Amino acid sequence: MAEIEGMIESLRELDEPATWGRLQRSLLKLKADPGMVARAVIGRDLEGVQRTLNVLRGEESVPDAPEAPALPEVEEEVLREAMKAYRKRMKLMKLDHESKLGRSPLSTGKDAGFESILPPEQYGPEVWQVLAARGQLEATGHGFYKLPTERPSF
Repeated sequence: MAEIEGMIESLRELDEPATWGRLQRSLLKLKADPGMVARAVIGRDLEGVQRTLNVLRGEESVPDAPEAPALPEVEEEVLREAMKAYRKRMKLMKLDHESKLGRSPLSTGKDAGFESILPPEQYGPEVWQVLAARGQLEATGHGFYKLPTERPSF
């Protein structure tokens, strides 16, 4: 802990990227919360580093995680239709990809090399967020969704 406090004092005098990196590694070795450490180091927040040290010493409690925003209300019928449209688009895109010209006429074709797609645009993003929160779809980032690898058990 004394080493970390020395790094904090040197950062107050001179902001060196190498010192921030050593500070991050030292905090993670002490089993500090990686989220708290990352926020403090990326933001160059010395007060955040001090709070992290206080949590490690037991002087402060770990701050609660921010609440996830509430999902909008979407009718069941709309969700059902959206899933039907998603499955249909996925099926058609896979068929289209697998039937491309340019493959050897003697081959049996090639499986589609993708799992996620952009969902149909006639349903808003809030519909897809609700379906992902329910476990019927998985968000893969940048607006892409895929069918879950493991079906949810109810």
